[in-house]
Amino acid sequence: MTKWLELIDSWNFVGLAIVGISVLIFIAAFFRYARKKMSDGLMMIWFVMSLIVFILGFVLIITGYKSGVIVSVTCIACALLLVMIFIVSSMVSELMMKVRELAMQVALLNQENDSMLQQINKLKEHEKDA
Repeated sequence: MTKWLELIDSWNFVGLAIVGISVLIFIAAFFRYARKKMSDGLMMIWFVMSLIVFILGFVLIITGYKSGVIVSVTCIACALLLVMIFIVSSMVSELMMKVRELAMQVALLNQENDSMLQQINKLKEHEKDA
């Protein structure tokens, strides 16, 4: 039992937390992309960032680097910052897709409006001729 407690010291815990957060970010980005709520480019950016954070956390677990509490607090703060950036970029991506959809709808409505105006002008010309 003490062997497990020695393995799970503060650095291993921080490393496990960082690895866990990176896996959660990757899974969340994948599902948001699958549900068409995140664009391709942002998905790839989050995949690369979560992979880098995963590798850094894994290296922290393996090496057991012990330099102080400041580094652990910095690692946790960086991981939380990544989570916040992920949430914001997901919202921005969703809004970009909504804007694209609205632009398509406006273009279709303008096209329909132009065809209706042409029909009205043709009817007015026929009334003048009659």
